Amino acid sequence: MFLLNFRRVALLSCFCLTLSLHSFSAFSAEALDKTTKTKAGSTWQVVEPGGDTQCSDGSPYKFHVKPGKTDKLFVFLNGGGACWNAQTCDARAERKAYVPRADVAHNDPSQHNGIFDLDNPENPVKDWSMVFAPYCTGDVHLGSAERKYVAADKHEFDIQHAGAANTQAVLQWIEDNMSPEKVVIAGASAGALAAPIYAGRAATMFPNAEVLSFADGAAGYRSDQVPKILEQWSVFSPLDKNKYAGFQKELKSFYSFYGVEDKHHPKISFALYDSAEDKVQVMFKKMLGDTDVLVDAIGQTYKSLSSQVAPLTYYLASGDIHTILRFKHFYSTEIDGIRFVDWFNKLLNSRFPDVVDCRVSPEKCQADTVTKP
Repeated sequence: MFLLNFRRVALLSCFCLTLSLHSFSAFSAEALDKTTKTKAGSTWQVVEPGGDTQCSDGSPYKFHVKPGKTDKLFVFLNGGGACWNAQTCDARAERKAYVPRADVAHNDPSQHNGIFDLDNPENPVKDWSMVFAPYCTGDVHLGSAERKYVAADKHEFDIQHAGAANTQAVLQWIEDNMSPEKVVIAGASAGALAAPIYAGRAATMFPNAEVLSFADGAAGYRSDQVPKILEQWSVFSPLDKNKYAGFQKELKSFYSFYGVEDKHHPKISFALYDSAEDKVQVMFKKMLGDTDVLVDAIGQTYKSLSSQVAPLTYYLASGDIHTILRFKHFYSTEIDGIRFVDWFNKLLNSRFPDVVDCRVSPEKCQADTVTKP
């Protein structure tokens, strides 16, 4: 988990008045109406935590909350690329490697489909309380550094890798306002890499709750560059020193965190989703100089995690679409007659589903079994 000694920051009301977080004994729509900004006609409400939170360019950070069942909480860590050097972090690039701000459509849950389609009767979390954590720091929600980069043309610019402060503010708000019995910490793409760490934080916040970590679309990143990138983002600075004592040298990949969290929180369940030819994972692997075949790298990750943590399950689909939770194919993806939405519903309802793996399917992973988003 993260134990950051950031000061608790007050939430802004619709009239920018500061209210005490401790005045709310339970999470409710009424409490949200008093402490957040709401767009007319929107189910989602916006929390602006202020304090140490910020996006990569210094712009304000904000997150989104949807009231629902008080005993069930679904926390989503959004994806949006990553940056770790001048080339990948330069906002002037024609094709940016990361999302630099929170106030864009990509970071608005009402602009997404999948689990964010609250009118779909098959949506297994439509009645849950939901928190959507935008991503705008290029550091997979884990960084705690301000870095100066110098582009090839000598242009200098600063990047705020403040993902840890941002996500900690989200979790602090949750801890102060909610008491769920079931918590899912789910992340897509960049958010998937941070999911097990923040699942550990949730397990500490709510020791009697059932906690699930779900990683969507990131199991293929196994580059030798990962340790240097983690250092560049200062990921280790805010980590719980007691929990991670003696482990820092062993954290050679994003997946090393799973074993640490499982050791300290054995009640956490872990699950993953990937598509075998995920085009975004292929692109980033090339950027990292990694030449492994993606589906082989994903398989290595699954095998490694199976020996580190339990319980663990995964759903490996065919096709090249990147992530599933935010898109229409959440409802249409199917392998060997097992629809992902049904598999995911079992996962959420504590009926831990068996592994679904396109590599052992008669159709194999090359088959186009999903509907394009």
